[in-house]
Amino acid sequence: MGLGQGALRRLVAALVAAVVTLGLVEAVLRIAVPPSVSQALRGLHRAVPEQPWLYELAPGEQRRDPATGVEYSVNRAGFRDRTRDRVKPDGTFRIAVVGDSLTFGYGVALDATFAALLEQRLPREHGGRGFQVLNLGVSGYNPYTEAALLRGVVLGYAPDLVLVQFCINDLNDPTLHFDASTMLALGAIPVEAFPDPSARVVHPGSAPSPGGLAGRLCSVSRLCERATHALAPATGHADLVAALAPHESPSDAELAWLGRIYRGMADDARARGAKLAVVVFPWETQLAGTGPEPLQEALATFGERAGILVIDLLPAFRRAAAESAEPLFLDLWHPTARGHAVAADAIFAALACAGALPGVATDCVQ
Repeated sequence: MGLGQGALRRLVAALVAAVVTLGLVEAVLRIAVPPSVSQALRGLHRAVPEQPWLYELAPGEQRRDPATGVEYSVNRAGFRDRTRDRVKPDGTFRIAVVGDSLTFGYGVALDATFAALLEQRLPREHGGRGFQVLNLGVSGYNPYTEAALLRGVVLGYAPDLVLVQFCINDLNDPTLHFDASTMLALGAIPVEAFPDPSARVVHPGSAPSPGGLAGRLCSVSRLCERATHALAPATGHADLVAALAPHESPSDAELAWLGRIYRGMADDARARGAKLAVVVFPWETQLAGTGPEPLQEALATFGERAGILVIDLLPAFRRAAAESAEPLFLDLWHPTARGHAVAADAIFAALACAGALPGVATDCVQ
């Protein structure tokens, strides 16, 4: 039975009023509640549930960090880097850097990232050979997604050397990091992505976002974003602390997981004619120490047994901290511009000392 004309007019009027009201609420939220830094960065990503790396940077997206003024731009290939040809130029030694927000360069300009600084330094040190350093970092990634991206995308650039950046939060439950970077409905995260599946934390984050056109509209609506979080299940403070706290003394299961992934990445790189090295970044609280740290020692031992070069940046960061009071970290683990510069110099020295840079001589003093 159809609606009468009077009822139809009332329905249309109610719908129009609802749309106008929602529009006004959305406008008020946008004016009164500016987006946070994390919200700005999440807008750079898109879900790719059909791919094993789960999400990626959206080509062509641009965001400005409201707290620092740093501009984040994604090139058409889907990375925070200048545009590169997938075909490697003749005579070029190409280095591909994969990692998370440290490689991506959270909080610093693109030219201040350690990958960009390493590329800037290399031409001044070589004997006529061209060098490229590609920044292929994606915020929130962990070794599982990095390995998937290596196989599916990175090796297509025909790198001669792959640098895998390690951060202490690589050993945490990845759910929080994935969600913090994307605020997308990623679906079920494969158990292989968890360093220790038995210790995974139930995610506090968002309720599943609508898909299709509704999902795209919701992703740009402050009102929809807030409603989604309001409907999300609550998680206790203790769970958040457990999920985010650094694993300074990882379990055997976590180290075994990390070793399996890094060995697989080295095998994948070797099959395509490339070598792999792991770059271990310290975190801020380690600077006060003087002796060896258990995690760095464990990774060094792994590297020796697996035949993989492991570059420990902690000694260089401690030297830099002793030389100047200028901060090396923005927070617990993200380097400042100075921290990136220290990292670039230490990585260059370690690679040159290991004979990993053709035509580059060094006295191996690091």
